[in-house]
Amino acid sequence: MSRFARRPRRTFVRTTVALTVLSLDVIADAGTATKALLMLTHLVAAAIVISAVARRLAA
Repeated sequence: MSRFARRPRRTFVRTTVALTVLSLDVIADAGTATKALLMLTHLVAAAIVISAVARRLAA
């Protein structure tokens, strides 16, 4: 991403946030509470990983 984007950090964050939102729709058949917990843990993990990787990219 650093080679091809003018603003690699912004491009990475936008792309990964969009893909994270899209991936929430793929959660398997389960009860409402299970789906909510899976979505929450998915978002927490994504927030940690996205911020860690974005910090390493050039602004």
